[in-house]
Amino acid sequence: MELIFDIEGLRLKAKTWGDISGTPVLAIHGWLDNANTFDKLGPLLSSDLYLVAIDLAGHGLSDHRSVNSAYYLWDYARDIINITEILGWKKFTILAHSMGTGIASIVAGSMPNLIDKLIFIDGLGAPFVVEQENIVSNFKRSIKQLKMAKKTKLYGFSSSNEHQFTTKEEAVHDRMSTSIGAISYESSSCLTERSLYKTPKGYRWRYDPRIVLPECYRMTEVQAQLFIREITCETLIILGNQGLFSDGMFNERLNEFKHREVHWIDGGHHLHLEDKHNEIVTLIKQFLQIEF
Repeated sequence: MELIFDIEGLRLKAKTWGDISGTPVLAIHGWLDNANTFDKLGPLLSSDLYLVAIDLAGHGLSDHRSVNSAYYLWDYARDIINITEILGWKKFTILAHSMGTGIASIVAGSMPNLIDKLIFIDGLGAPFVVEQENIVSNFKRSIKQLKMAKKTKLYGFSSSNEHQFTTKEEAVHDRMSTSIGAISYESSSCLTERSLYKTPKGYRWRYDPRIVLPECYRMTEVQAQLFIREITCETLIILGNQGLFSDGMFNERLNEFKHREVHWIDGGHHLHLEDKHNEIVTLIKQFLQIEF
């Protein structure tokens, strides 16, 4: 089932699994992904949960933000809070992947009374951080890159009628080659289905090209850990042995979670959309104390 949330004129779309009377779970996808990233997990959890997977602003079928707005993690976090208020949820669980865990950490850290439990899949909070001494240079570089991208029509800044791909097949292979970590053809096809639109001569990406470029302002590592430190609920963390954190990146963040349960399983960054989804569903059901 598809839902549409209107947040002061910004229309955000979502897909759902399960019965509305089930335990409320909000699913938040990663950078450049969309709600389809939970297609393998949703049907297997739907008998016990009401799972609402959103397309973040600028992603999937959701609207792009206005030209004077940005795509910071805290902007997404405010969208999440608005969505759950529309749904009438007083307390809920968040299932998040990658960048979605950064958004979830802001919501759970700043408003712990709203969150029942957290489930992180190959994510440990804010995915993109900047060293404090590089804040000024990062701002300068991001402004310069945006101007250059618009001038040269890179990253999708060309006319919305111009095609980027002649066929869907080309888009699927492009998504495979540009994905963070290896991703299968099947998984790429799943994500691509909700990220393309038809043009007169082919297809182009739906997502806002601005999200491909670095933000003007990024969190520092200290700030990212501050949000995690304020999380009070139990957190299930599922990391891929071949994922983003296999080399120890952000490893120190694990110690900032007050109540964490960490599992390492074989798989890459999109392991939940690959052949490890059954193992992940088992871990989630055990964590949420759902009967098999």
